[in-house]
Amino acid sequence: MKHLALLLPCIILAACVKDETEAPMSQIVVEGWIEDGGYPVVTLGETRPVDTQMQDINEYIIQWGKITVSDGEHSVILTGGYDDRYFPPYKYTSYDIIGKAGKTYTLTVEYRGRSVTAVTTIPAPVRIDSLRVVQSESDTLFYVKAFFRDNPETKDYYGLFARRDGKDKAFLLSPMGAFSDEVLPAQAAANVYCGTSVYTEADREASEYFKEGDYVQVQLRHFDEASYRFWRSYSNYLNLSSNMFFPYTQELESNIQGGKGYWCGYGTHTRSVRIR
Repeated sequence: MKHLALLLPCIILAACVKDETEAPMSQIVVEGWIEDGGYPVVTLGETRPVDTQMQDINEYIIQWGKITVSDGEHSVILTGGYDDRYFPPYKYTSYDIIGKAGKTYTLTVEYRGRSVTAVTTIPAPVRIDSLRVVQSESDTLFYVKAFFRDNPETKDYYGLFARRDGKDKAFLLSPMGAFSDEVLPAQAAANVYCGTSVYTEADREASEYFKEGDYVQVQLRHFDEASYRFWRSYSNYLNLSSNMFFPYTQELESNIQGGKGYWCGYGTHTRSVRIR
């Protein structure tokens, strides 16, 4: 799964809110995930205040960290390398460990005498039964309705993500797309809109709606609770931080012990649809 670094802009800006006389200690920022049937992917950065001497975002990236992933039976050390499918274009991964639904994965990051850890579990994927394109009030704008079945006997958390072929490098969270099954019937239906990111390659006039001709991949991610809490807070950040009257000032929730960011396990299922 292609992905983008999401947190660095949020974390960097957050570092600017502190008192100018205070010199906050740099913290490690982790963006990592492992899917059922996929390999672990991790990007690393550091929080730093923005000033005139620090304008290149690549200067925030950690390229020499030691990252270990364990499934409780064996551990692997991830290898870092350049990859222009990501932004920033540097990721750590390993083909020696594959995500499996039901298993728990521990992440340990060591860098310059500091260490951060996190734990995540991969839930079983939940299939998208079907997708339906729905026309908005405009003749040229659309959203997608995704249909799937929730298990009413378990407590479940979901995220709906979308990627437009040729426009987005990554699967982007649909606005208000992280939710628990408290609000769902067993035969669930949820709206999917076009996500946004400061690093998306989407056209500059894009809104939350899809346009005619878009080829859209919709991904349903089944989360554990910690992953859901991160994505819910990230969704709130995107939706509320632009409101000048009700600014969103809370920090993003995190399951990283000793740092910031997220380490998430995903049970994923993807379907595609052409907007027409």
